[in-house]
Amino acid sequence: MKTIYQTPGGQVSRLFLDMLAKPHVLLGGATGSGKSVTINGLIAAALYDSPSQRRFILIDPKRVELMDYADLPHTIRYASEPATMIAALREALGICDARFKDMQRRHLREYDGSHVYVIIDELADLLTVKATKADATNLIQRIGQIGRAARVHMIAATQSPISAVVPTPVKVNFDTRVGFRTATAQDSRNIVAVKGCEQLPDPRAAGKGYAYYRDGANLTLYEIPMVSDIERHRLIAWWMDKRHTRRRLFA
Repeated sequence: MKTIYQTPGGQVSRLFLDMLAKPHVLLGGATGSGKSVTINGLIAAALYDSPSQRRFILIDPKRVELMDYADLPHTIRYASEPATMIAALREALGICDARFKDMQRRHLREYDGSHVYVIIDELADLLTVKATKADATNLIQRIGQIGRAARVHMIAATQSPISAVVPTPVKVNFDTRVGFRTATAQDSRNIVAVKGCEQLPDPRAAGKGYAYYRDGANLTLYEIPMVSDIERHRLIAWWMDKRHTRRRLFA
């Protein structure tokens, strides 16, 4: 077992930085298993960089999990309603297309600008609700196929990793997987291709969360780093102050 902790002094977990470097990441596990903690940790890690380096498109079907980040200078779009969530996915695909045209013009094989993260708090809500299912499935599949060269990443969380909810043509693009505590061994296999997630301790009882991290053929058990609410809100406040200062200077 390999364990990585968040380091002191405002430094960022290497685990989160490694996830942010991956093309696309799928987080799967039961309610309360640590998915939201990890998404918040990933966003906090990204906030140690400027908007010129890392930007977000936030898709929040639950309307509460990602709201704190809606007005940050890093955020291109925050969406929580069916129509706006589909529009946000279309915007992400548009960014991919524009970057490919730029890459073609400059004879590049990979885009060399900012990273854009499409962060989806509950993938199943997009792929099962009638109002968004067809469009979301097609758009997420396409972004998964072409986003990696354009530095457009997807980070998606789901409680329901079964193929009836997350179709194989969508899931196959998420080649990096994080498996938190699951209800069954089959759910574990659906996320990280092996059983074991069902045996992880409940973080609400244990006081800490664990997850299996599959990166290609490598499977490692990690203790998930915890970014405190104090640190998260400090980062948000710092960037909001920078944004307001810039507005005053250029008003």
